[in-house]
Amino acid sequence: MTSPRIALVWSFLERYVNVVLSLASSMIIARLLTPSEVGKFSLCAAALSVAATMRDFGISEYILQEKDLTQARMRAAFAVAIATAWPVGLGVLFGRHWIARYYAEPELAAIIGILSINFLILPFATSAFALLNREMAFRKVFFIQTSATVVQAVGGVLLAALGHGARSLAWASVAGIAVQVLACTVARPRNSLIWPSFHGAYSVFRYGSMAVTGRVIDTATGNAHEFIIARMFGFAELGLFSRAMGLIEMFSKNVTSAIARVATPAMANAHRDQRHLAEWFAMGTAIYTGVAWPFFACLAIAAPEILQVIFGSQWGAAAKPATLLAVSMLPSSLYALSASALAAMGQVQRRLAISIQFSPVHVAALLAAALLGGFQALALAWSLTHVVLLLLHSRQLRLAMGATLGQLYGPCAGSAVLALATGTVQLGTSLLCRAQGWPAIFTLAAVLTAGLASWAAVVQWLSHPIKAEWLRLCAGIRGRLLHPRQAG
Repeated sequence: MTSPRIALVWSFLERYVNVVLSLASSMIIARLLTPSEVGKFSLCAAALSVAATMRDFGISEYILQEKDLTQARMRAAFAVAIATAWPVGLGVLFGRHWIARYYAEPELAAIIGILSINFLILPFATSAFALLNREMAFRKVFFIQTSATVVQAVGGVLLAALGHGARSLAWASVAGIAVQVLACTVARPRNSLIWPSFHGAYSVFRYGSMAVTGRVIDTATGNAHEFIIARMFGFAELGLFSRAMGLIEMFSKNVTSAIARVATPAMANAHRDQRHLAEWFAMGTAIYTGVAWPFFACLAIAAPEILQVIFGSQWGAAAKPATLLAVSMLPSSLYALSASALAAMGQVQRRLAISIQFSPVHVAALLAAALLGGFQALALAWSLTHVVLLLLHSRQLRLAMGATLGQLYGPCAGSAVLALATGTVQLGTSLLCRAQGWPAIFTLAAVLTAGLASWAAVVQWLSHPIKAEWLRLCAGIRGRLLHPRQAG
């Protein structure tokens, strides 16, 4: 099994290669599609994300946390994956016209019909992909995900250039998933090419029922703004808000997911060995916030320039919600690893409790903001409700781990100093460049350069945990390069 640090290198490499590819395709597609077309696809993707959560049924997490993963349990997991994905896919397919009529937009039915193909093919990769993550085989995961991203990015650009509008993004998604399934089939671990069987499926259903309930609530809650904006303000406004949200998710999908993908099996291994996870969580959160907080500070400060440089002038109205959403992510960085920690301990009931308590608060706040302050006020409501979510996660972590708040978050004090210092330098740089009338691309370059230089200097000055982790990582890689046989 790959060590967590080397696995993290492969996980980050995969995410950063993929973010470059996705960003490059997004820059082109943003100039080929209108905000309204992007909004249509965004709404369909949001609607299907809830169904996709039901499709997975917690199978991936079950395989990751199961202490005694026998061949029989793998067969049962495969059977449950098919038994949940195909009926959900059929429900999506037959319900697509209702969604289209509700929003008075016929094209939504066609987009959802295309995306429903994913439900047919994904179960054949679910178990194998989860097993690769359990074994921390992230070099294989790198090639699988990169291949899928290349196909999706190239396909989306070509179809958009040929005039297929929002449907180009749907067909590109299906092509990417198809490549992912094929690559998983080729790279799957030994003895994992199995027939499905419902023998012993009760344990999978029992775990999955709680896991999927919590995740469905989380997904529906996280995408509630899509349905509210589309219904109350229209698809153009939804496209703008989704573009702002896309900047935020660029970090959560490509950094948070890279860390969580390694953290979950690593903490699960530690839990199986009966080691206390509070220290792991505290140090991981300190390192994460040391990167996340300065990133979101930069995004909040330079949102107008980032949107203009990357996506073009037609997306300028997304700058204000992007700034507010970036601020909202500051408290969420403290619980970014909470789901991984609770999943590693098999504490799905605690995750479900968080979801049930948070969902009505978040949705009510979004509705109130939309009614009273317009669609941009939704971003401000997001900031307030994520403070509530931090409190809920903190309570469950303390109970699950038997730790105090100081033990969980104490090491993050250095990250706060790091973010404040870096943000101050970036803010001063941006104000100076704007006062001089610099073009957006030069202002953005100056802000990024000043931010990176100040971040590195403060990390060194504080001896932040990032520094020690970086030195250990470099030493490990150097050792593997100089002594490959011993490392193997």
